[in-house]
Amino acid sequence: MPTPAKTIENYFDAIRRKDADAWVACFADDAVAFDPAHTPARRGQDAHRAFFEGVAGQFSELNFQPGEPFVCGNRAAVNFTAQCRARNGRQAEVQGIDVFHFDDNGNIAQLEGYWDPAPLFIAAGA
Repeated sequence: MPTPAKTIENYFDAIRRKDADAWVACFADDAVAFDPAHTPARRGQDAHRAFFEGVAGQFSELNFQPGEPFVCGNRAAVNFTAQCRARNGRQAEVQGIDVFHFDDNGNIAQLEGYWDPAPLFIAAGA
């Protein structure tokens, strides 16, 4: 069973590799994500996959780099920075904080992402 720190490592590694299967595998089957935090809840594996593929498909590079996670029991927060290159060649940088809640198996049960995706959408021309 993965620890919260290992799940976080896998989560960001899957983003960098643009590996939807590995990214979705970080989530519990019934996981809820508010990503960004002010958006409607995204629930379940199919919704997480659609989100990931929709975003990742617009970029040739997603270089998300997490800071050291702050783990408290089954919760954790981690800041991140990202340098991304859209398929059209434009670059964008974003920063944020992800707050994770884990189930008893070490999978993400809930995610809240505190970041502004506008620079990514602008770079991608969306």
